[in-house]
Amino acid sequence: MGQDAGKVQAYPVSGGRVVFSLGASTAELVSATPAAGWRMQVWKQDFWIRVTFTRDGREVSVFCTWHDHPPVVEIVDP
Repeated sequence: MGQDAGKVQAYPVSGGRVVFSLGASTAELVSATPAAGWRMQVWKQDFWIRVTFTRDGREVSVFCTWHDHPPVVEIVDP
């Protein structure tokens, strides 16, 4: 098995769909696809990834963080 073989997990939200590969101590963005009419932005840092979908002043974000802990995904969809 690989050093940190990831589990691929999809997160459908109002603005689109985000897919992460979640390992024991890190994560990777597999894909991010906006829904029709939504715009998308992606930020990547050493210990987190953020995908934000925006449309008509509305913002939906999917965060994945893994600093000193296994990857955690948080969805902010007000």
